Amino acid sequence: MSHSIKRIALAAGLAFGAHSVAYAEEITVSAWGGFFEETLKEVIYPGFTAETGITVRSIAQPADQAWLTQLTNAARAKTAPADLSLVADEVLIRGQAIGLWATLDGANIPNTQTLIDGFTKTSDDGKLYAVGALSWYTTLVTNTDASPGAPTTWADLWSRDWDGKLGLTSNANSGLMEATALTFFGGYDIMETREGLEQVIAKIAELKPQVQLWYRDEGQFQQSLEAGELAGGLYYHDVTMLSAADGLPVVSTFPKEGGILGDAYWIVPRDSKNVAAAEQFINYMSRPQVQAEMARNLGIAPVAKRETMDLTDEEFAAVGTTGTPIRTQTHIHLRESDWLSDAYLEMISK
Repeated sequence: MSHSIKRIALAAGLAFGAHSVAYAEEITVSAWGGFFEETLKEVIYPGFTAETGITVRSIAQPADQAWLTQLTNAARAKTAPADLSLVADEVLIRGQAIGLWATLDGANIPNTQTLIDGFTKTSDDGKLYAVGALSWYTTLVTNTDASPGAPTTWADLWSRDWDGKLGLTSNANSGLMEATALTFFGGYDIMETREGLEQVIAKIAELKPQVQLWYRDEGQFQQSLEAGELAGGLYYHDVTMLSAADGLPVVSTFPKEGGILGDAYWIVPRDSKNVAAAEQFINYMSRPQVQAEMARNLGIAPVAKRETMDLTDEEFAAVGTTGTPIRTQTHIHLRESDWLSDAYLEMISK
């Protein structure tokens, strides 16, 4: 636990003792598993419990589509597998379309005022249903032993000799399509038609002689990169930076066209019995000090406004960039979901 969180927890604990405020209440919070969920549970959540008296039962959730299926099935049974959950854009939009999320009272979450514009989501009738939790970057990552000299542009995927040791995700919505469209076709407009999407996929197909691994298992890619079995590829900036901090020969590079930025939101399943406590939790997690602690401990890009946090320039640069990010065109991936996934996998398998 970081020193600042310890101080927050201690001060809050003393305050509760002085006012004799103690009550048994628990919320279940789900997040992506492994180091991420464990760090939230051990470093971030205790400060919330100390401040509010609400204990957090932390659970790991599966991959996005599997989790959406669980949430959907639970809603049919009028139950909720968690009181709060972290969801990425696609799950957020799909869940909202079928009415999976509870309505939130913005008056109970005043810290949303410190968030970057766009990180509160409201329905067509103005009802709040999601609040930004964090962002993450996907970048070009390399093993410095196997590939000396960091790349500077997404075009380096095509122009450099990777000795057949590239690792790329087999998922069509990883952001590689958007990076390819921006680098070689002048922007995202080409992705608005199937003919254009086919051109982008054909450009990615040119990389196949250099690709050793088309991965779904992120752990497999990470282990192979750290071991030097892969020279480079597409991966998460935060995870790579944590590996580098542990002394492993890996580096994450923001290409000049930008890193691929993804966002995650807090949602409350509509059948949660603890909406009010969930709103307190979201308000706490939106606080600039907590956002800064998440950046320091998890390597994620915070969604609080830069000027509201006490991150040093060096700390901020370690988790993000002030440059224009590449954004996954979620509306296209949703609209063309089955066709695009099949076309992408067919390209890989040929």
